[in-house]
Amino acid sequence: MPAENFKDIGSNIRKWRIVKGMKQDALAREIGVSKGTLSKIENNRSVISIQILQKMTIILNIKFSMLLSDPADFMNISIHQPDYGSL
Repeated sequence: MPAENFKDIGSNIRKWRIVKGMKQDALAREIGVSKGTLSKIENNRSVISIQILQKMTIILNIKFSMLLSDPADFMNISIHQPDYGSL
């Protein structure tokens, strides 16, 4: 996979964490790194291992490929609410 596919992975991790309602310290604790390390990852200032990426996908309940995309790309999915107006 070309390196340019990974250039925004840190900011995408941050966005997905926020979309999933998770605090930075909570995700850091769950994946076994310090809050400072996660901050560096989210700001694209640190290398991230595949093992940490795998843990993140499990904790955030997303597919690995979703980390390569901005969450806004997935927010256009329509969720149908039941129509209670006709009851």
